Amino acid sequence: MESLQITQNDLIGRAGHELQRIRVLLIEDNLGFAYFIRETLSNMEPSFEVTRTSCLSDGLASLAKASPDLILLDLGLPDSRRIDTFDRLHLAEPTVPVIVLTVLDDDAVAREAIRKGAQDYLVKDRVDKDLLVRSIHYAIERSRSDRELRRLSADLLTLQDEERRRIARDLHDVTAQDIAALSMNLTLLAQSKERLAPELNEIVRQCIVSTEKCATELRTMSYLLHPPLLDELGLAGAVRDYADGFAERSGIRVDLELPEDLDRLPKECETGIFRVMQESLTNIHRHASSRTASIQISKTDTVAKLIVQDSGCGISEDILAGAAGASGSLGVGLPGMRERVHQLRGKFEITSGAHGTTVIAAFPITPDEPCAHRHGSLSLTITTPFVPGCVPYWRRNPAGPSARRQEMVARRWNWRESTTPMSR
Repeated sequence: MESLQITQNDLIGRAGHELQRIRVLLIEDNLGFAYFIRETLSNMEPSFEVTRTSCLSDGLASLAKASPDLILLDLGLPDSRRIDTFDRLHLAEPTVPVIVLTVLDDDAVAREAIRKGAQDYLVKDRVDKDLLVRSIHYAIERSRSDRELRRLSADLLTLQDEERRRIARDLHDVTAQDIAALSMNLTLLAQSKERLAPELNEIVRQCIVSTEKCATELRTMSYLLHPPLLDELGLAGAVRDYADGFAERSGIRVDLELPEDLDRLPKECETGIFRVMQESLTNIHRHASSRTASIQISKTDTVAKLIVQDSGCGISEDILAGAAGASGSLGVGLPGMRERVHQLRGKFEITSGAHGTTVIAAFPITPDEPCAHRHGSLSLTITTPFVPGCVPYWRRNPAGPSARRQEMVARRWNWRESTTPMSR
């Protein structure tokens, strides 16, 4: 690996902040063209720190040590050819902007590279100093804008989860209790039917039925907004419970594979995996025309991985292109899943064909990040159905997750009786 240091004074940027040295990884096996890049960047402001490797494997090794600000990539390398070179690099580090520099003058390859995330595609024999400098500046600025958009998107997702949790809690603690009180009053009124006219007795009976239906729908809505088992039992218990309910509501058979020793994961990781699983099952129910689905969760010391598969009709190519980050006819679900995964510095992948679709999400696990069960949390005890004298209450439960499991399972919400189809 050859390291080229280009020294110049840092300049003050247009925002008033001092511009730092720009780190460039040049993956290029042609020494002559590498020299041209070095000479071009040596007169640039701000200064550049260029690290050159002559093959893709060395470039990936360099990426593993430190992430640069920009990558200049040749598609024709000793150990990789054509668009596969970009695919392998982008899979290893999807957040760093890449400019393709190649002798391959092929419009189809160029369009594919841009569609998959390359910032620019430059043919070597057409590259001059001005074009290269302009392309580098544009790529860096677009990357900065993309990072800011991703940060804002991550903040929105975090706020969305917090708002879902708050709404679910308010529905249970306030609205559900009002419905419970209404149900008790109507029950008392029905017990005095001899004092009421026959037509009023029928009205009371219909009101009781409507109240019970409202209570069931409310429990379902609150559960889908934020399942209480995710906080109480962790990912394994919440996924099992949700998969069972999904199968009963949709009629789709769900095969679930979980490791027996799946401990609590960091809170953000558990929430991310659950939401991607939930959205994937929703898409299967709405679009896949599949009678089966499978969920597989695995875990190592550093990575938690989710795989959701179906045997349906597949996803069109333009939607898959959008899921990869390019423009396309894209709905809300796929970008939300992708942003959740990227927010946690994970990797998101969708493959689809005539025999079904596979969604893969891998989340890194930080060893020193606190797990969900280490956070002090309130344990919710829920009684069902709503009947006089049975009022849900909050209390602090010092027992561990395994001890609370029996209590929660014994008193879980009777949400599966709802006639509501899938909802987000």
